[in-house]
Amino acid sequence: MKRAIFVLSQKGGAGKTTFARGLLATLRYEGVEVAAYDTDGEVGQLLQHEGQRDRKGALLPRQDPRVGCGAFDVRDDDDRDALLNALADAPPVVLFDLPGGVVGELGKVLDEGEAPRGLFDEYRTRGYAVTVAVVMTPVKASVRTVAHSIECFGDAVSYVAVKNLAFGDPDAFINFDGCRDGRVKLPESEGKRALLARGGHVLHMPRLDPRTYAWLDLWDLGFVEALESRRPQRRLPEADHARLKRWFKEFDEMLDPARHLLGFEVPPEARKAPAARPQTARAPV
Repeated sequence: MKRAIFVLSQKGGAGKTTFARGLLATLRYEGVEVAAYDTDGEVGQLLQHEGQRDRKGALLPRQDPRVGCGAFDVRDDDDRDALLNALADAPPVVLFDLPGGVVGELGKVLDEGEAPRGLFDEYRTRGYAVTVAVVMTPVKASVRTVAHSIECFGDAVSYVAVKNLAFGDPDAFINFDGCRDGRVKLPESEGKRALLARGGHVLHMPRLDPRTYAWLDLWDLGFVEALESRRPQRRLPEADHARLKRWFKEFDEMLDPARHLLGFEVPPEARKAPAARPQTARAPV
């Protein structure tokens, strides 16, 4: 079955696009064909890091989402139809990186602003299973997004919750996991209980060193692009390259429990041969 993946969070700055970038890079590195879309329009970070560029480094105005990254504004009534138009060529995997706080926009394509049951019904009719990946920080507002998403989307989709460890160790997410600390006893959150009851998975996204992240941001580099030094004039310092290489390996390992929900289960005929790699001692893994 083909797979549609929606990466979201109710709050901006949770690390949603970091997860989307890592997932997209890992899928493509393994030969899975992915149509990727930044739904924050031309200002989105997924487009900035994964979009196709010309020889001078400028983003191409027309993107092939199967190679680079398409872009549209999910908050715009006209643009929003791209959520369905993206299926026209039946890509094996389609990935949408959503801006913070726009869960309700998904219900405006076929459902008059209600929960997007009609939208997801159309996906299933076209042979797509749907996964909603919620990226969290430890704060309550972020954690509530899991329960809110399950309320909106129901049992028709699969769920993955991603703890962003850039904001703390796994046990810092007490608003999600609950805790027992002396006299303080917090139960598991409603969102976690609901997610696990539906066969969902909780992943721990490793922390990437802020300086390394800053180098990638400075030069608009994708993760694999940076690891393979495809633009020698924008080569990471050795220490930052080593940190990124370690992070990418940990990110790939993190995905293991939920790979069947994140597009890696597509059949061999839906895969393509990996692109030719440059001859370099620097390899992603």
